[in-house]
Amino acid sequence: MLISLICCNLTFGQVQKFIEAVPDNTVPDNPEMTAYIARLKKNPNISNYHFIHLNPLATAQKEGILTLEIPGKDKPILAEASEVKYHSATDYEWIGKTDDNRGTVIILSKAGRITAHFSTPDGVYEIFPAPNGLYCLQEVDMAKAGDVGCVTTNEPPAGRKTAAQEPEQAPPGNVNAKMNPCQPLISPRVLILYTPKALALVGNVAGIQTMADLSVAQFNSCIYNSGVTSNAALTLAGIAPLNNLPETQFITNDLNNLEKNLVAQGLRDSYHADLVVLFTDGEYQGGDTRGKAQTQDLVNSQSYAIVELWSATSRKTFAHEVGHLYGCRHEDTPGSPVYAQAYCIKNGLGIVTDRTVMVGKSITDEQAKNRLLHFSNPNVQAGGKASGTNSENNAKRITESHTIVSVFRPNPIPPLVAYVDGPTSIATPGGKNYEVTYSCGSAPYSIAWHYSYDGVNYLPSNITTDIFTWYFSQTQKIWIRATVKGNGKSVSAFIAVSAQMPNPYKVNAFVNDSLASESVPFTVTPNPSSSEVEVNFNLFTDSNVQLEILDQSGKVITKIIDLKSFLKSGRQSVKWVTGNYPSGTYLARLLRNGVTETKRLIIAK
Repeated sequence: MLISLICCNLTFGQVQKFIEAVPDNTVPDNPEMTAYIARLKKNPNISNYHFIHLNPLATAQKEGILTLEIPGKDKPILAEASEVKYHSATDYEWIGKTDDNRGTVIILSKAGRITAHFSTPDGVYEIFPAPNGLYCLQEVDMAKAGDVGCVTTNEPPAGRKTAAQEPEQAPPGNVNAKMNPCQPLISPRVLILYTPKALALVGNVAGIQTMADLSVAQFNSCIYNSGVTSNAALTLAGIAPLNNLPETQFITNDLNNLEKNLVAQGLRDSYHADLVVLFTDGEYQGGDTRGKAQTQDLVNSQSYAIVELWSATSRKTFAHEVGHLYGCRHEDTPGSPVYAQAYCIKNGLGIVTDRTVMVGKSITDEQAKNRLLHFSNPNVQAGGKASGTNSENNAKRITESHTIVSVFRPNPIPPLVAYVDGPTSIATPGGKNYEVTYSCGSAPYSIAWHYSYDGVNYLPSNITTDIFTWYFSQTQKIWIRATVKGNGKSVSAFIAVSAQMPNPYKVNAFVNDSLASESVPFTVTPNPSSSEVEVNFNLFTDSNVQLEILDQSGKVITKIIDLKSFLKSGRQSVKWVTGNYPSGTYLARLLRNGVTETKRLIIAK
C-alpha cells in the first residue's frame, strides 16, 4: 500500500535556531561559573561541553521538524515531533524521532527552565541550565553511554520471592472508590530521593529537580516509542532529601539499607509513591556500577532502586532500573514471564547494531553504542528492523505490569484531571471522534478544543462540547488539545494522531510473487534531511527498477532510476541531492518485481 503525503494546511516559518553557541570569551568569569565548570570536569560521562543560548521552540521548529545544530559538528540533528504536550512557551514537553526511529530527542521546559536529551546513533547530548542565564550543552562519551552500569540480576537474595511466585499484593485502596466520580490517578508514581553527596554533586536542589524531570521524561519516551499505553507512563510524585543513609562502596549494601530505611518508607507513604529511586554519588565497585533495582518481580515492599546521579539520563540508567521495577529483565535472562526480556537488534551478518533500553551488557561495536529509548517490542520497528520478538517483548510485560505497580500505594485524588480518548492511528478516510473526559473539579465546566499541525502552534475550533470530530482525507499528523475549565481551575489534555491513507497515485497492483512476500528492506536516510539522502534497497534477482521522487501534489519531480534500468541482484544504494528543492514532505517511490513501495521523506532546511 502506498503512503500519501502530509498536507500542511498551515505553515510557520523557522526564524531562529534553537541552539546558539556562546563565544568562549563572553562566558562570565565569576565564582558561580567557576564552581559550575569544576563540577562539569568531575563528571566522568562528559567528553566535551559548550555554553549556549536557547531560543523559543515555537519559532525554532517548522511543521513539526526541529533542526539542532551542535557546536563543533558539521551534521545537524533533524528531529520530527512524535509526542508533544505544549501548554505554553515556558511549559512543554517535546519528544521527537530521528534516524528512522533509532534516535530520540527530548526537550522539557518547566517554568521556563529547559533541559534536554538527544540520543542518536551519531552522538548523545544533554542540555542543562547553567549560571548567568546560560545553558550548557554536554557531549556524552559514547563509549561510556552505552553501558548503563546495572548490576541487577534475576537471582533473588535468600528468602526473597522468585519470578515464578505471585507478586506481593498491594495495600487495599478506597473500597468505595467506584462510588466516587473523582477517581484517583492511574499512572505509576515515583518518588526520587537524594543523598547529601548527590546534592553536593549537582550543586543545588533545582539541579536535582531538573535531573528528576528529565529522568522521568526519558523513561516515558521509552513508553511512547514502544507502543505501550500511556497509562503506563510514570508520574513524578516528588523529590526529597534522604540524609540518614550514608553511601558506601557497595550498591547492594546501600540498596538493602534503603529498603529498610524508615524515613524512606515514611516518605514513600506521604508522597503516595509506588516506586522509590535514590540518587547517589556512589563510586560503586570502582565506578563501574551505576544502578541497581531491588526487584524484578513486582514485589511491593522491594520496589526501590539506586541510580548514580550523573548516569541517570546520560547512560539511561534511571529508565533502565525503573524498567526492572516494572518487571523487565536483561537479554537472555530466564524468568517468568519468559518474554519479559530485552532485545539486541542485529544486521544480516549477526552484528548487533542497536540495543533496547533493558539490554544489560555493553556492546563494543561502534554502531551499537547508542542504546535505543525503546522497550523490546516485535511490533515496533527501529531502523527498519523489529525491536523485539515474541520471546523478547518488554512492552508486553509493561502493558500487563503497570496496573499492578500503580496500586502499590493508594494514589492521591487530583484537583482536576482530563483525558482525550480516540483513535491515534488512522488508515481510512472519514470523520473520527475524540472525546474529553474530566473529573475531580467543580462545576460549572467549559471546554475548548484546539488543533495543531506541528504540536506547538495551535488553532482554535468552534467546538465547545465533549466530542470533537476531525475529518481525515489524506496522510497527515495532527495534535488535538482539549482544555477543561472548572470553577477557576484549568487543565489540558493532548492526543497525537497519525493518518496514512491509500495513495491515489499508486501505479501498479500487487503481484502475488514469492519474492514480494519476503522482507526486503527499503530505507531513506537521513530522514528528515537538509541536503542529501541515501536510498537503499535489495534485489533478490536481476530486475528492472524505477525510483522516483514525488511532491505533495503527487507529481513526479525527478526520476532517480528510470524503469528501463536493469540492475543486478544485491544491495543497491543511490543518493539524491535535495539542495534545489524547498522544505516540505515528499515521497520516494520504488517499483521492483511488480510491487510499488513508498517512503515518506521530509526535507528541512
